[in-house]
Amino acid sequence: MAVLPSSLLKILLVLFLFTSFSYLLVNSASAEEGIEAKIEKAIKDYLVEYQVLGASVAIVHNNELFFSHSWGVTGESEEDVTEQTPFTIGSISKSLTGMAIMKLADNGTIRLDASIQEYLPWFKLKNGKAAEITVEQLLAQTSGLSTYDGLALSDKEFTGRNDIKNQVKKLSEVELTAEPGEKHQYSNANFLILGAILEELTGMSYAEYMEQQIFQPLGMKNAAANKEGAYKRGYFSGYQSWFGMPVKSSVAYDNAGAPYGYITASSADMAQFVKLLSGKGPDHFISEKTLDLFMTPQVQTGEDRYYGLGIRISGPDTPKEMIWHSGSTPDSHAEVFYIPDTGWGGVILTNKNHILEEDGLYYLKDHIISLLNGDEPEKVPNHSLTIQYILLGCVLLLVILAIYLWKRFRTRKFLKKGTGLFLGLIFIGLSAALIPLFTSSTSSPWHSVSVFAPDISLLTILAVIMLAINGLQLIRLIFNKAR
Repeated sequence: MAVLPSSLLKILLVLFLFTSFSYLLVNSASAEEGIEAKIEKAIKDYLVEYQVLGASVAIVHNNELFFSHSWGVTGESEEDVTEQTPFTIGSISKSLTGMAIMKLADNGTIRLDASIQEYLPWFKLKNGKAAEITVEQLLAQTSGLSTYDGLALSDKEFTGRNDIKNQVKKLSEVELTAEPGEKHQYSNANFLILGAILEELTGMSYAEYMEQQIFQPLGMKNAAANKEGAYKRGYFSGYQSWFGMPVKSSVAYDNAGAPYGYITASSADMAQFVKLLSGKGPDHFISEKTLDLFMTPQVQTGEDRYYGLGIRISGPDTPKEMIWHSGSTPDSHAEVFYIPDTGWGGVILTNKNHILEEDGLYYLKDHIISLLNGDEPEKVPNHSLTIQYILLGCVLLLVILAIYLWKRFRTRKFLKKGTGLFLGLIFIGLSAALIPLFTSSTSSPWHSVSVFAPDISLLTILAVIMLAINGLQLIRLIFNKAR
C-alpha cells in the first residue's frame, strides 16, 4: 500500500485547515449579515407602524461597533438623520447625571451618605425633612419626593442659566410623601436637586460641568446639556403624536430639565456611554469599584427589576442581567442597554413620542436583544389608538346629546323636573371633576398630560365643555318648564 510523503500530508493538512477556517469565517459573516438584516427590518417595521420620522440606532459588541444605521429626518429643519444627529435622550439623562455624581464621589468631592443640606444649605422642604435626605437616596429615587411633584416642575421650557437652582427652590412648598429611604418613587425632582448640587460644588453651570467632565472625556462630541449647546451641535426638536400622526413639536427645550431629561446626544455619543458601562471607558475616567457601585441594585422596583444609582438593572447576577434605562420627552423616546454576560449593548433614539406609544420602543429593544442572542423574538405590538377613539366617541355622543336637548327646548318637550335636575347636576359635577380625576389617577399634573398626550388632553377638555353645556341645558329645561 502506497504511503503519501510526509511533506504532502502537511500540505493537505494546511489546505484542510485553511478551507475549514475560511468556511467558518464565511458562515460567521453570513450569520452576522443575517442578524443585521433582521434588526434593520424590525426597526423599519416599527418606524412605519408608529409613524416615527427620524431614528438612529447603534449596537456595540465587546467594545466594537457592530451596527449603526439612521433613518428619516429631524423635526424643525427636516435634515437627514445621521449617527451624529443629536436627540433629546429623556430620562437617560438621569444616568449621565448619576455618573457625574459618581465621579465626584470617586475623587472624594462628595459623600453619597451625606445629607444633601451639607452641599445645599439653602435647600428646604415644607415638612422640614430636607436634612434627612442623602445624596444616595436621590440617586436611588428613595428620597420621599413623589413622581407628581417632580412632574410639576418638568418640561417648563426655561432657557436661563440659573433655572435649575430656581426650580429646586420651588420644592420648599413640597412635602415628602414617604420617609427618606422608605420606598422607591421615580421623580424628576431627585435629579433636579442633584443638578443643583453639581453646580454648587463645582462653581460651574450644569452644562459646563457635563461638557468638561463627562462628554469630552467620553468622546461624546455631539452631546450638550443646555439649549444653546444643543442647537449649536445640530439638535432640532422632534414630533408630538396627534392620533398617531407626527406633528412638529410645540414644546421647546428646557434648560432646567437637563439633569433629568433634556440632555441631547447622538447614537455615536451614546455608543461611547455603552462602552463605559461595559468597563471599557477611557482610562482613569472612573474607578472600577465606583462604576460597579453605580450599577449595583439599590431598591427593587418590580418583578426582577431594580434601580441603581441612576440606572436600571434587570435580572441581576443571572446570565440575563441587563443594565438599561429608558428616556422620553414630549417629542422624543430613547432606550439604552448593556448585557454583561454577552457583551451586547446598544442605543435606540427616536424623535416622536406619546405616552401611549412608549411601550412600542421598549418591545423593539427586547426584540433586538432576542435577535442578538439568537432567540425567537416577540412581535412588537401594533400601534393602537383605542383610547383616543373611545374618548372621541364619548365627545361625539355628548355633542349629539347637546343637539337633542336643544331641540327638546325648541319644541317645549321637557323631562320630569326631578330627573332633569338630577341629570343636570350629574353632568356639571362630572365636568368639574373630570380633569382632577384624570390627574389623580395618572399621578401626573395636567401640564404633563397636555404635552405627553396632546390629543387625549384636547379630547378631555372637549368632554369637559360638552358635559357642562349638557348639564346647563338640562337645568335650563327645568327652569323653563317651571315658568
